[in-house]
Amino acid sequence: MAEPEATETEPSLETSLGWLAVVLAVSLPLYRPWVTLATTAIFVLWIIGGRLRSYATRLKGHRLTLAVLCFIGLNIISLLWSSDPAAGFRYLTKYRYLLLIPMVATAAKPIYRRYAVNAFELAAGASVVLSLGVYVDLLRIRDSHPGNPSPVMAHLDYGLLLALAALLILARVLYTEMPVLRRTAWSGLAMLVIVGLFINIGRAGQLAFVGGLAVLLIHWMIDRSIRIRVAIVVGTLLTLVALWFALPTIQTRVQQSRSDLTAALVHHRYDGNLGGRVAAFVVARDVFRENPLFGTGVGGNMGAFRTAIDTRFPQFKPSIYWYPHLHNQYTQIATELGLAGLIAVAWIFWELIRVPDRRRELDAAALVLATVYLLGFLGEPYFHKQITLVLFSLFAGLISAEQLDTQGSATLSTES
Repeated sequence: MAEPEATETEPSLETSLGWLAVVLAVSLPLYRPWVTLATTAIFVLWIIGGRLRSYATRLKGHRLTLAVLCFIGLNIISLLWSSDPAAGFRYLTKYRYLLLIPMVATAAKPIYRRYAVNAFELAAGASVVLSLGVYVDLLRIRDSHPGNPSPVMAHLDYGLLLALAALLILARVLYTEMPVLRRTAWSGLAMLVIVGLFINIGRAGQLAFVGGLAVLLIHWMIDRSIRIRVAIVVGTLLTLVALWFALPTIQTRVQQSRSDLTAALVHHRYDGNLGGRVAAFVVARDVFRENPLFGTGVGGNMGAFRTAIDTRFPQFKPSIYWYPHLHNQYTQIATELGLAGLIAVAWIFWELIRVPDRRRELDAAALVLATVYLLGFLGEPYFHKQITLVLFSLFAGLISAEQLDTQGSATLSTES
């Protein structure tokens, strides 16, 4: 009797977890409350579903899961020397979303992975339609307005999400065999999302997109002829130039960035957006030098940051004393966890991209995901924010699931 019951339960559990991954993928660009509900439901079902032993077997030797657990473990241990363990614990609880990586990797079946990717890309396009409505002043959603047309989340988070969505759609167009009409439709969606990215004001996402696009094209052109390489490079540059002249928002943001950096580096005024980030980096470097190996402990860095401003950098006080975080993932981790933390994060990204796969679209997706976040980290601590941390964990989990399937097939082939 037990065996038939397990047979009936397992597909039901896998189906539920699969559809929850799809709901999560749709929710990320469109509706934040469902992100919390979907992730919570995935956690609960994965733990109480009765398949932990089989999941552990599937994860055996999965080094990305090990890297994630080491990073979380280092944060937990650092509470021992943190000057503010209560704040550290609150900060640490956000890292629970990284556990989505092994959960999705073990529980999401291929059909639901495809559904989830499709749903995310289409939902990103739908969110851009809303954003365009705000941009031309036809819609008002929450606090969005034509100057900041991010409809459902903070503009910095939205920029990173759109950068990843656009690059994943482009990877699909470049690597997947499909009819001409379908390829045209996906290319149109990619262009829509790119336009949405550049009418918004998140410079970190725009930088991440440009860097990710370069990596994607280099990866795709490796085995192509010189003629194709030249055509792709010229076409890409012409498209970017067209966007530059068609969207005044881009020119305004570039000019503002130049002014902020000039004010900070030449005139020592740090009241601008980038100027504040420059000042924060200077103070963070000083905090890091005091605790280079293991940092202040999670939660302790902002107290040390403000102490450093009070005692050694009073000129920065009006501009950055109020900062809730350091606006840079690298300095955030370096001050909290020192070199040990930076190495732990680097291990996560290394394990994400190091596994070669014969399906090159998957390889490209891993490189794009890593590049978008590694560049985005320069402008914001995206591992400290729910939307962007869940976004990373979901797609790292989906990529890992494909890699685990490939490794399993290779193992079976070798054994036979």
